[in-house]
Amino acid sequence: MSGQIPVIQPIEKAPSRPRLLARGFTRRCPWCGDRHAYFTGWFKREERCQRCGHGYRRGDHAFELGATTANIILTFGTLLLVMLVLVVATVPDVPVVLVVVAASAVGLLGPALYYPISFTLWQAVDLWMRPPTEAELAGIADASL
Repeated sequence: MSGQIPVIQPIEKAPSRPRLLARGFTRRCPWCGDRHAYFTGWFKREERCQRCGHGYRRGDHAFELGATTANIILTFGTLLLVMLVLVVATVPDVPVVLVVVAASAVGLLGPALYYPISFTLWQAVDLWMRPPTEAELAGIADASL
């Protein structure tokens, strides 16, 4: 995008909380639902949604901490699920090497797999906790500071 800050397109009704979270889990903009949202590639991120212009930071310079926490929760949840399924499926003779290899693969690939999802999911949680102000919807860049 050019240096100009787009005005966030008004939405007749704010998305519901479940819709915000569902959009966040599917790597969409939680506010408008656009598929491309903040990412132009798996790891390349834009400052604002390409469709509605909603900024992902919302004036908070520590936004990445929440996204990192979401990434850790998603990765550890997947790790726990994989280990649980493998152990339950193979009881009483649990193949420890298989469980360790599968857990290692999830631990190594999980953070990269969940990278963009963690940002859109945290954006959804942030919008849930702090709905956008009128000034923010009008496109004022630092309205939430």
